[in-house]
Amino acid sequence: MSTISLEECESLDAPSSSCQCYADLCPLLYNSTAEREACFMQPCFISKRALEEPALIQITILYVLIFIIGIVGNLITCIVIRRHPLLQTHSSSYLLNLAMSDLVTLCVGLPFEVVMNWNQYPWPFPDFVCNLKGLVAETTSSVSILTILLFCIERYIAVNHPFVFVKLKPIRRQVCPILVVTWLVSIVCAVPFGYYHRADYILKSWPGTEDGQPFLFHFSAIVFFLLPLSVIFILYMLIAFHVITRRKRLRLTRADSTEEAHFRVTIILSSIVCAFFVCYLPYQAQRVMFFYLDPDSSLSQLNQYIYFISGLLFYLATIVNPILYNLVSSRFRKASKEVLLLICIGRREGSLSPSRKTTNTMKCAVKYTIASKHPQRCLVKHLSDSTII
Repeated sequence: MSTISLEECESLDAPSSSCQCYADLCPLLYNSTAEREACFMQPCFISKRALEEPALIQITILYVLIFIIGIVGNLITCIVIRRHPLLQTHSSSYLLNLAMSDLVTLCVGLPFEVVMNWNQYPWPFPDFVCNLKGLVAETTSSVSILTILLFCIERYIAVNHPFVFVKLKPIRRQVCPILVVTWLVSIVCAVPFGYYHRADYILKSWPGTEDGQPFLFHFSAIVFFLLPLSVIFILYMLIAFHVITRRKRLRLTRADSTEEAHFRVTIILSSIVCAFFVCYLPYQAQRVMFFYLDPDSSLSQLNQYIYFISGLLFYLATIVNPILYNLVSSRFRKASKEVLLLICIGRREGSLSPSRKTTNTMKCAVKYTIASKHPQRCLVKHLSDSTII
């Protein structure tokens, strides 16, 4: 019985026939694992690059820009929050945590993503790097949504229940330990993702779904995306209703500018939530869609393109927050300019603007003493000075 050659397989007109020919012939021609795998590495099985070169170049340029802007923007955010007295508030700790999460995502995930697009198979790094990439991606996305949720809860209490907010001051001082807990919870929940996110080899195990994967991805989509965003949406509706109602009732004189500050906080946090939703929705949707699509259907091919779009948006989320802070918050812009000026010309930290929080707290104490008829207004004034806006 004569054996067909690889050249004859390649000459077959129908792509499906050619692929089946390779599948039948490779095990017959080669005995060693390396030779068989090299034989299987035909375009009908798996290609070296994830996309055609022109599209791949464009995506790579975008990734490089995201990496540079994200690293610079989030580093500046961290430096400004840590060094400027105007931002030495509990609320700023949430922004610092978001910036740190974005930096980890960029440093650990993005370089490997670029290399993987250019060298899709075989995986060019040690296998544990693939596990680490999956672990970090899931951890940082969970940290981000939990941080936003905690920040939203704090803002809701501060705006809608100011006296309760004051009573919770001992707890608010523990914001850093609370944020550490969010990292620990996120890491624990991400460990299974790190396990399943591993390099596949043609002759070892063909990439596919395993028993635990559907549950994990559905769990992540519900617990770390849909559920937190639903709670955040409800809380922000309550905040917006409270702020808008008071603005209409008081007609905001200068003395009532606290409500204006609360309104600005609501705007910037709403912007952060919207950006998170837009950037992470395709990421979560694509992962869930994978389990419901027939590999041979046209929708499966569409899901491949969604995969690259969702990956791009996933990393784009790391540069959005620093841009939003500077666009919406005049206080953050001022602090950024002063800290950058300090770094550039070497001025001492003591030359930075004094903390507005400290100054206004003193004013509040005096006002409460001489005008005890309005303790609530003074209290709310003090609360507004702890914001970042």
